[in-house]
Amino acid sequence: MKNFFWLAFLSISISAFSQNYQPTWESLDSRPVPQWFKDVKFGIFIHWGVYSVPAYCTVGNYAEWYQNGLENGDSARIRFHKEKYGNRTYYDLAKDFKAELFNPDEWAKLFEASGAKYIVLTSKHHDGFCLWPSKDANRDWGFPWNAVDVGPKRDLLGDLFKAVSKTSVHTGMYFSLYEWFNPIWKKDKSKYAIEHAWPQMKDLVNTYKPDVFWTDGEWDASDSVWRSKEFLAWLYNESPVKNSVVTYDRWGSGIRFHHGAVYTPEYQPNLDFEDHYWEESRGMGYSYGYNRAEDSWDYNSTQSLVLHLIDKVSRGGNFLLDIGPDGHGKIPPIMEERLLQIGDWMKINGEAIYNTVRWKTPSQWSEGRRDYNAKGGDVMLKLTVDPDPGYAVKEIFYTYNPTTNSLYAILPKYPSDRKLVIKDMMLPAGTTISFLSTKENLSWKQEGNNVVVSLPEYDPNKMKAPYAYVLKISNYGAFSKKPQIKIEYPDNGLQPVISLSADNGATIHYTTDGSEPTASSTLYTQPFSIDKTSLVKAKSFVSGILASNSAEKEVVRYEWMKAISAKKLKPGLTYRYFEPDNNINIESINGIPKTMGITGTFSLDKKERKEKFAFVFEGYINIHKASLYSFSTESDDGSKLFIDDQEMVSNIEGQGTQKETGKAALKKGLHKIKVQYFDSGGNNHLSVFIQQEGGKKQEIPQTILFH
Repeated sequence: MKNFFWLAFLSISISAFSQNYQPTWESLDSRPVPQWFKDVKFGIFIHWGVYSVPAYCTVGNYAEWYQNGLENGDSARIRFHKEKYGNRTYYDLAKDFKAELFNPDEWAKLFEASGAKYIVLTSKHHDGFCLWPSKDANRDWGFPWNAVDVGPKRDLLGDLFKAVSKTSVHTGMYFSLYEWFNPIWKKDKSKYAIEHAWPQMKDLVNTYKPDVFWTDGEWDASDSVWRSKEFLAWLYNESPVKNSVVTYDRWGSGIRFHHGAVYTPEYQPNLDFEDHYWEESRGMGYSYGYNRAEDSWDYNSTQSLVLHLIDKVSRGGNFLLDIGPDGHGKIPPIMEERLLQIGDWMKINGEAIYNTVRWKTPSQWSEGRRDYNAKGGDVMLKLTVDPDPGYAVKEIFYTYNPTTNSLYAILPKYPSDRKLVIKDMMLPAGTTISFLSTKENLSWKQEGNNVVVSLPEYDPNKMKAPYAYVLKISNYGAFSKKPQIKIEYPDNGLQPVISLSADNGATIHYTTDGSEPTASSTLYTQPFSIDKTSLVKAKSFVSGILASNSAEKEVVRYEWMKAISAKKLKPGLTYRYFEPDNNINIESINGIPKTMGITGTFSLDKKERKEKFAFVFEGYINIHKASLYSFSTESDDGSKLFIDDQEMVSNIEGQGTQKETGKAALKKGLHKIKVQYFDSGGNNHLSVFIQQEGGKKQEIPQTILFH
């Protein structure tokens, strides 16, 4: 019988990958993320290139953006470059990128010892320099610009792939779609995409057959310019890695976090994607490329990195930890040490990481409040060892292996009283709880709805790699998945209709008053309506396993927003332009603007510097038909949208292009509209969209905007 189910599963898995994918997001997004990737959890990012020669930026920035800083007025980099290299250009530094100490077998040995199961090497970053013999690079730049023809004079990518292929580690590559200063890119983006990026990507895939293909640098052009959908259709249908390759979400402006196989938060631990697979990346310090300005105290401790790994895995994602080798080809000793120490922990506790999934409850918090630090990091990663009582911290992380029906409780801190209280858990009598550090079974008792576990006396001679401690609860943890809540407004009305759905033939019980559903709550049998804005909660129940956690959504019963009168209207919007000092965010849009004027639409063309600026656009939008409308912004870095002085969209994550949506029921006629936008550095982009309920989404046309 086991063999029957395995063969059935294998058949389903093969058919899922063998279908013919069309060049549409609907089709491409239906391709499952390869299971091997979901099982391995931990990978190593490697940023290495010409920028590894100067290896410099101020702390808190990216050293791999060295060339961009030189060209765009970064005074610290310009001063450093002039003092160290005189009049030599960035391109001249390729001759100094010798990688003479690069030993790919030693690198591969280190990666395997760390417990990582895949690597992602920068085949080419935004400077365009290639770590493989790309003739396209030489042709389009007009001089040798790859590692075989200048600098190392060897195929760095190929050599590393050969070495890693001898181990249990999967091979992968990063590829920057755009190149800051490529002459073709600067003249014609479409031509660059078709004649430069596409041939390079196909060359990489066909030649090196990567298990991971990690794209970046997509934000300056749409997915149509990049022809991303067509490339992915080729990759999934025809390429030599069509069934095994893992891809991501960086395929064009506005695509990130909305389409693509694996979502890619970057230094964004507060983002959670329960319904979509994801992988967070970060450096050991802050920079991805090696930064000689970073000192030991700028690096995360081993415990912090282990907790980052555990946190991602407990929430159902992967952790891609970056290292930055130097220009000689050596991995800095502090990075080697961190990897080896992580490996020591994984040797003891790896079964709580590999092959696991997000459990119904990813973590248990202590008393207090949860907060995030100024850089967007989850404070629990700083406070688990010596917590501040003013903050809530994660005292237990959970992971679950569905194959073995094993639940893992992972402790960042060893309880001083050797008592662990697991809340809201009812264990069957005779359940075995073991301690992975010492491989011994622990005593426990049920106290009401909580389980109290007695831990052994702390013994550093037995408890190696004490960065976190794992308890295994055997034959326990199978759970029903959360139901899905779908909200529709039929016939262009304002009254919502709610539909609920669940997997595995589960029954669903729900509430509309914000209370927690139980098996005694209303049983869902068909779509239902509500007459006022309500918090709908729902749980799935399957006999013999744990009920799901609650799914919840605020369901809005919209009210009409009346049109207003305005006289002497003229086409376009007013704008105010700001150049704030210091950190730029939505709060810095105040005071006296640098310039003011009229613009046709929500355009950034009136900016007076390349980055670090803000706009406020104001005017009226002429609604031709009373209806429910969705408004959304797509922005890099952040934006807000207001209709009739009511906030509709708050899109201020501030890292990479983001999309957010809000709705309003608008009567026919004029309505006030205001959009705030800020760019905190790097790339900048703003698009503002409108969509009538049941209609097509479009950028707000200039013809309906007035001031």
